[in-house]
Amino acid sequence: MSPADERDRRPRRLQTYETEAITVTFDPTRCIHAAECIRTAPEVFDSRRARWIKPELGSAELIETAVRRCPTGALAYRLPDGTSETADDRPSVRAWRNGPLYVRGDVRVETEDGRPIAAGFRMALCRCGATRNAPFCDGSHREVGFRDP
Repeated sequence: MSPADERDRRPRRLQTYETEAITVTFDPTRCIHAAECIRTAPEVFDSRRARWIKPELGSAELIETAVRRCPTGALAYRLPDGTSETADDRPSVRAWRNGPLYVRGDVRVETEDGRPIAAGFRMALCRCGATRNAPFCDGSHREVGFRDP
């Protein structure tokens, strides 16, 4: 991938929240508001606040758990020693009822001709065809009333 292609693939609004214990990044282009982070660590992740991620309000271990529960990969973490998330032992794809395909594992998404679109450990891929962020789910399935057959 050329540097220009790589730049085009980077999220345009990547947000970074840092403490001495952990750095959390958030890619809003991948978030579909599954709210797993909020359910896991509501004191750290609170969408009602202007600065909605406050890693200083939780332990690094709690934040790691919350990030790994994010089904879309919108959240990521890095520890001061450089440690970050690793892939699950077994890759998996799960069709969420009336929603996206949740993919876990060391995943790479490519175009038909093999150009990389994304790589990561967690993704939510569109099943309804209405997303404006292909191949990722953007929540459009709710707007279009997508239902499993």
